[in-house]
Amino acid sequence: MADESVLQQGSLLGRLMLDYDTTNELGLVDSLLVNLAQGQVVGLVGKGPLWQRQRPIYSWSQVANIGQDSIVLRGQGTATPSTAAQPMVGLEVWTDTGNCVGQIVDYRFERQGTVVKYLFTQPHQPGLYGLAPDAIISAGRKRIMVSAPSVEQAEYFTDEAIPLDPQDWQTTAQALAEQVQQRTQGLSNYAQEKWLTEDLNQQIQDKTRQIQDKTQGLRTQLNQQVSKAKKRLSPLNKALENTLGNTLDQFSPPTNTPAIDVDSFEVWEDDD
Repeated sequence: MADESVLQQGSLLGRLMLDYDTTNELGLVDSLLVNLAQGQVVGLVGKGPLWQRQRPIYSWSQVANIGQDSIVLRGQGTATPSTAAQPMVGLEVWTDTGNCVGQIVDYRFERQGTVVKYLFTQPHQPGLYGLAPDAIISAGRKRIMVSAPSVEQAEYFTDEAIPLDPQDWQTTAQALAEQVQQRTQGLSNYAQEKWLTEDLNQQIQDKTRQIQDKTQGLRTQLNQQVSKAKKRLSPLNKALENTLGNTLDQFSPPTNTPAIDVDSFEVWEDDD
């Protein structure tokens, strides 16, 4: 923004808060409180450590200085907010004709706290639109009502980026962190499964190699035993061949024995 006397709510969120007297850290700016009836920023809410249940609330009159790095405050914060003050970011914008036309996402105000413009988004429309504080007819904790002509005449900021609500940012960051964790876990599981698979394959290869080596060794031993057996049986085979040949020769007929004439007939005379 060109005018340094005008602040924007979103630029103060998350800024460090310091104590004017002690320079102690008081936490970070969590949100600002606005009195809609007066159109005035009346306080800011701090955010401390996680164990700090109650968030301190400081009135805008306690703001001593606003720098680029911190907001300097005087005095201590309270735990009771004003009933007339509320955060503006996130309120729905409705017209007096009964139409929901957008949502408050930010606002601009002067250093003394006077609201200059409420910034809201419209569905399916880029950029931001500005509403004057006097355009608000009524307001509640969830929505505000404005006149329909004020919406039609709302100033259009083409160069303004739509800010993200801190709660939405935290939700988005948490969701992204969970996604990253799941992906990391998935990669870890994949790596572990891959390692186990590779290890199992290596074990199978080792076992197969061992079996092949043992099989080759048994095959070599068997061939050696067969070769030895053949060498031992060779003389016995020759002896058996000789013995069998001699036995068959005994049963063979002599070559010089005359053949018996089966056709001859001799008659023997009877004895008296």
